[in-house]
Amino acid sequence: MTVTNKEDIRKSRMYARQQLIDGWDQEIVSKGCVMIVGVGALGCEIAKDFALMGIGKIVLVDLDTIETSNLSRQMLFKPGDEGRPKAEVAAERLKDMNPFLNVDFYFEKLQKLAMSVYEECDVIIAALDNFNARLDLNKICLRIKKPMVEGGTVGFEGHVQVVIPKDSGLEYKNRE
Repeated sequence: MTVTNKEDIRKSRMYARQQLIDGWDQEIVSKGCVMIVGVGALGCEIAKDFALMGIGKIVLVDLDTIETSNLSRQMLFKPGDEGRPKAEVAAERLKDMNPFLNVDFYFEKLQKLAMSVYEECDVIIAALDNFNARLDLNKICLRIKKPMVEGGTVGFEGHVQVVIPKDSGLEYKNRE
C-alpha cells in the first residue's frame, strides 16, 4: 500500500460519519475555502468546526494577541500561548486537528489585506467584536460579491445573519 493510499483511507475514515448525511458531498466540501475574520471565542469554534468537517482551506484574519482571559473561552488556545497572535496559534492547532487542511493566517488589519486574499474564498465569516470592522468587511464583501455570514455574542445571547450580495446588496448603515 502506498503512502497516498494510506492517506486516502485515513481521510475517508475521518469523514465517514458526515458522509452518511443524505446529500453530503465531501469532495465539494474539501474544495471549499472559508475566511474567518476574528479568531476569538466565536471564531475559534467556527474554525474548529470547519477544520473537522474537512473544508479544503481556512483563511484566518485577526490583529489580536492571546491574553490569559481568553483561555477559558477560546478552545484553540492554551496556557503558554499568551502574547502570541491569535490567527497564527489557531492555524497551528487546526493543522494538528486535521493534517489535510490548508490554513493561511494574517496578523493584520482586514482593511490592509490584498483583495486577492478575499477573492480566493467562497464565503467570508465575520466573527468580530468591533462594529467599524464589521462595516469595513461588509463593504469589502459587497465590492467583491462574496457572501458574508456575520455573527456575534453578548453574554448568553447571540445573533447571526447571512448577506448574499447582489447589485443592490444589504449594507450596514451608520445610525449616527
